[in-house]
Amino acid sequence: MNKKASLNLYAKIEPLIGFYQEYEGLYDKYLQIITSLKPKNILDFGCGNGRLLEKLKVSGFDAFGIDLSQDMIQKALLKGVKAYNKDIKELSGDFELIIAAADVLNYFDKSELNNILNEIFSKLAPKGYFLADINTLHGFRHVADGLLIKETDKRFLAVEADFQNKKLVTNFTLFEQNGEYYKKEQAVIEQYYYPLEYFKKLNILYLKKVISIRMFDKKIPDKNLMIFQKSP
Repeated sequence: MNKKASLNLYAKIEPLIGFYQEYEGLYDKYLQIITSLKPKNILDFGCGNGRLLEKLKVSGFDAFGIDLSQDMIQKALLKGVKAYNKDIKELSGDFELIIAAADVLNYFDKSELNNILNEIFSKLAPKGYFLADINTLHGFRHVADGLLIKETDKRFLAVEADFQNKKLVTNFTLFEQNGEYYKKEQAVIEQYYYPLEYFKKLNILYLKKVISIRMFDKKIPDKNLMIFQKSP
């Protein structure tokens, strides 16, 4: 199964997984930072279901999002926001702010990530900002790693996540009732751990500030929210 197909299945099971309250807290932190920056235009890279775009719209910001999952884009459009099923390579124009929320960067291996960061650099206006959060090592080892079971009358979901060698491999198995039988769907999504030192060494984006986030673990940070500015 390719990445787009896996992301579309994730879009389908997202309501079963939940955690909407935790993501509301993360998005509020983004909104607080964005409000202080006062950008004139914003790109939400990997916008998912469009919830952060919705909050930006309500706050009066000019923003639109892109995502590789057509199913996620459909969810976003239902919220009345501007969202497109596009690759960042297809875009042009200078953005004063680009955001990649909810550990979007962790979904790319090192080669892909380097290409993505170069694309982000090329799309930013001079002195533009880039906001992104990544999972900490604790977030991978002690929060994401493990087994999650969700069940309703007609659906059963098993999420098995295994973190080894700085990579989290998550297997999703969904059983959905279809008449007298159950339809089975599966997907695998990989995420990669990156230490802050990797981002501090970038020569195209300057890491100005890191904010520790306790999203799922109330004692130890499981995410780092990074504030970058485009280097000259």
